[in-house]
Amino acid sequence: MKFNYVHKVVCFTRPDVRNQDPAGLLSKIERAAESPLKIIKEITGRAEIKRTLKVNIVPWGDLCLHEYQWDLRRIAFSPFRLSRGERIWKFYDAIVRNGVFIPEPVFLLEIKRFLFTTKTYLATRWIDGACSLDHLASAGKIPESGDLQVILLKYVDAIANLHNAGFVHGDLKWSNLLCVSNRDPDIALIDLDALEKTSSVRMLARDFGRFLIPPKHYQLQRETIDLLIERYLGRRGESRLLKRVIGAYVAKKKK
Repeated sequence: MKFNYVHKVVCFTRPDVRNQDPAGLLSKIERAAESPLKIIKEITGRAEIKRTLKVNIVPWGDLCLHEYQWDLRRIAFSPFRLSRGERIWKFYDAIVRNGVFIPEPVFLLEIKRFLFTTKTYLATRWIDGACSLDHLASAGKIPESGDLQVILLKYVDAIANLHNAGFVHGDLKWSNLLCVSNRDPDIALIDLDALEKTSSVRMLARDFGRFLIPPKHYQLQRETIDLLIERYLGRRGESRLLKRVIGAYVAKKKK
């Protein structure tokens, strides 16, 4: 970690790239954000706080850059809780150790005014050859078949591993589930803004239940849903309460 008292910039980097001057890195980030290789998500409304860009920054190369522009409420609470970027940075190693593939964060940089964080940048390694499960479903490339079940069971195992490690993803919609070609593992969980550490049965059940609700243009057969639930419970340890809460959440969301 380095702290620059003049610019009030806090910077963390992974061990493979050290000695980054915070002010110099911020300058690189701002230049890259002005001319991104690709705009993945832009801020389009007053309630939105996050931009997501594909950028190239030396010495890392292609990165996925998340820029959080905090509103006044979040700024006011920033001294008392971890930001979204800080949670991902802090929990990454524990998640990966438990067999869950998520994009590797390479740096976390936060701009502070006194004790208050006003802006956060989190960069993760760019994943080549990736496509979201939502896109594959909308393109009709994964028909309801044994092949789809194989893919979904891989996600079930990853989610169970995440939960066994004591975390919930917080937004397991299919657009946040990647299929990755030419690598092992060939699936990834992305967009971990709502990542939390918890042992709450209700939160764990709702997290898994969200995964069981496909996009509107796609339907899962009841038999497939039951198979996925049984696989999840088998990896987590049979729990009547967990099963009941999952079922209630899915039934409510399908109405």
